[in-house]
Amino acid sequence: MGQEAEEAGAPEEGRDGRSGQIQVIARAAAILRALAGQPKGLSLGQIAKRVGLPRSTVQRIVGALEAEQLVTAGGESEGVRLGPMLGLLAASSQTDLVSIARPHLEALSRRVHETVDLSVMKGHQVVSVAQSRGDQELNVVFPVGGVLPMYCTAHGKALLAELSDEEVAQLVGSRLEPFTPKTHRTLPALLADLREVRRSGFAYGLEEHAEGICAIGVALRTSAGAQYAIAIPAPAHRFHAQLDVLRKELARCRDEIDAAAGARLGPAPDRGAGRR
Repeated sequence: MGQEAEEAGAPEEGRDGRSGQIQVIARAAAILRALAGQPKGLSLGQIAKRVGLPRSTVQRIVGALEAEQLVTAGGESEGVRLGPMLGLLAASSQTDLVSIARPHLEALSRRVHETVDLSVMKGHQVVSVAQSRGDQELNVVFPVGGVLPMYCTAHGKALLAELSDEEVAQLVGSRLEPFTPKTHRTLPALLADLREVRRSGFAYGLEEHAEGICAIGVALRTSAGAQYAIAIPAPAHRFHAQLDVLRKELARCRDEIDAAAGARLGPAPDRGAGRR
């Protein structure tokens, strides 16, 4: 009875009209976001609690998503997980985004004379997918396809800052492996750093992954979601000397890519809507 009353007060997914269609899409997107980073899946009840919808509504939407292979619904022990179609869509989006971003990365590299990296979030790590090398005699270069930890790199922390503290804790754990004396050793220290990243919009790696190397990074907010980040690594002595310029030019590059990707891939999410 309580469930029926709850359903009666909620807008119906099947109503005709644009507003009803938009609502269904928004609810489906909320369910997909709730399943992100949940390799073992969630039960219908857990999803309903996270997205604030009745369980029966969630069940109907999950059924439609499963038919399109956007989610897979296993037994009670496995729950609902993201489906294989999302991987295909993400791979297509990544190819498009790299193509869109490349000229902007090259322009940024020319302006600051440093290497510029574009990375994508893969599980609890970041993978370099594109790069434009600087023209300095001494450059910081990490190979495209290389994998780095998230908690001690600028692009990794830029992406972590897009998650809630609970999601960060689940992703990186409570014990952080030190790479240098300046690496964050505890989760509370990392979370304090991420709060500042959320406030300023910029993430910094200050000799935390490799001594003598610093970097500044920002997350992209394309229609592919906040899964990509740009970073400018540099030797520590040059980094601090030109930090104001790096910050200004990196923000410009981010906005240019967001605008270009939004035109090609769909509108970018509201930059003020990030989770805290």
